[in-house]
Amino acid sequence: MSDKSVREWLEDELTPLLPTAWKIIPNQVGVETLSKVTVIISHLAIRKLADAPSYMENDVTITILDPHTDQVRAENDLDDNVLELATALDSLSGLIFQSANKVFAAETYLGWDIKVSIHSRKAS
Repeated sequence: MSDKSVREWLEDELTPLLPTAWKIIPNQVGVETLSKVTVIISHLAIRKLADAPSYMENDVTITILDPHTDQVRAENDLDDNVLELATALDSLSGLIFQSANKVFAAETYLGWDIKVSIHSRKAS
């Protein structure tokens, strides 16, 4: 991860693995109007690793949202999209997939919150 933040590292790692039509937002932001599948990266917590004192464990939520306001269409599209994102996450070294939960954002968009842990080295 070196000089990059956890969010920057995750964005750089995910970008080549996901469809180019998807939008990745590496910051926790409010959702307004979506025109394409959107992935939002939120860095939520940092803990020391007891077994590896020079490393930190970072809790990150990756939210994938479908732009369709028709919930049936959005859910059908998300079935494939969440699996594509989860498969991409599985290929990243140092990232541990924790869980995925369905969400409803901005009272309009259906999506999934994928919770992951990412190990990073403490700054020296």
